Amino acid sequence: MYWKILIVCFLVSSPLLAQEEKAYDLEVMEVMLDAEVSGYRSFKYAIKNNGPEAAPAGSYQVFFKVNGKMISFDTKTTTMKAGQSLVYTAGEKYRANQPGKKLKYRLIINTKDSNKRNNRLKGEIVL
Repeated sequence: MYWKILIVCFLVSSPLLAQEEKAYDLEVMEVMLDAEVSGYRSFKYAIKNNGPEAAPAGSYQVFFKVNGKMISFDTKTTTMKAGQSLVYTAGEKYRANQPGKKLKYRLIINTKDSNKRNNRLKGEIVL
């Protein structure tokens, strides 16, 4: 009988011990190829905090890959307020005069937010 009471007490109190759910929700919004400048184009990409609270500085990291190569990353991130969007510009440039060349991209937000399903985006852009 003592064990049953102990188990019930543990089950009732375990949600209190569980880690609190994060109140921020970072989302990958879009990836775009910038207009041609001096014969080159570069990627821009946007993320947004859809949650009701700010994402603390350092609580997320943003990685951007093109054709399997990491071309941009942000591991020392700043606080992102509720509703705030950030637009990044990748440093690597691609020659614009390559008709038909495919660039496969992958944008990843590494975080422990409230919705993991919207933290990744992959796609393809043709020059």
